[in-house]
Amino acid sequence: MTTPGTPDDLMVRLCALSEAVAAIGRPRFDDALLAAVARLIPVDHCTILCYSQAAGLKQVGGASLQDRATVLSLGRDYVAGLHMFDPNFVELSRISSSRKVIFRRHDPARVAMQDYLRRFYTTVGIVDKVSYIWRTSDMAFYLNFYRSRRAGTFTGGEVELLSAITPLLTSIVRQHCAHYIVQSDINAGRTLPFVERLVELADETLSTRELAVCCRIVLGYQTDGIAADLGVRPSTVITLRKRAYQKLGIASQAELFALCLRNLPRLKRPA
Repeated sequence: MTTPGTPDDLMVRLCALSEAVAAIGRPRFDDALLAAVARLIPVDHCTILCYSQAAGLKQVGGASLQDRATVLSLGRDYVAGLHMFDPNFVELSRISSSRKVIFRRHDPARVAMQDYLRRFYTTVGIVDKVSYIWRTSDMAFYLNFYRSRRAGTFTGGEVELLSAITPLLTSIVRQHCAHYIVQSDINAGRTLPFVERLVELADETLSTRELAVCCRIVLGYQTDGIAADLGVRPSTVITLRKRAYQKLGIASQAELFALCLRNLPRLKRPA
């Protein structure tokens, strides 16, 4: 495989991710994502999980270029209780408003339970893993790519590339997962998370407070009401609104509504 790093080589490989983008919201998205990343760097398996305090831990998807049944079985065991021994689960379950993505490489020294290492690594021939952990609204996501003995451990350059494409990978998975969680939000009457996803699709660079202000504007809150709900001064709300509108390229509440309406089809899972 050509060493990643030259602009032309990197561009060709990043184009492979277009197939994963095209699969957003469709069955076997996880297969398309794994195949796309495997064209960048050799990877053998991937898993996607999500966690919220209300719904707990769920396996969103799992794919393998070797044995999909084994990967799905590992996912079931992980969700059933073994996740408690995963050092990354501390970050996944942490209550936080941060939208920073945590990128980690597997470190056996961080795992206290040897039975966990045997179940998820030794017995199934997995020798390395990179993980992405991030949150949006009240949901946290956990994306993992694994290497088997056949491919060996990740090189330093491969880890650097997987880290460099973090924003692209997490954005693709975030938009795919929206198709699966938006309906549960609506059914449960959780309108705020639903609106947050609509606004986030317009611009993922909004700060936590800018997003909170925009969502409450969409829900009909006035400046004083937003200030009271967020525990800030009305002048702070006005400043946050101006900054958010500038990022979104809009100048009014009506334009914010229009942005959300345009994003609605992206939240509806295709048939």
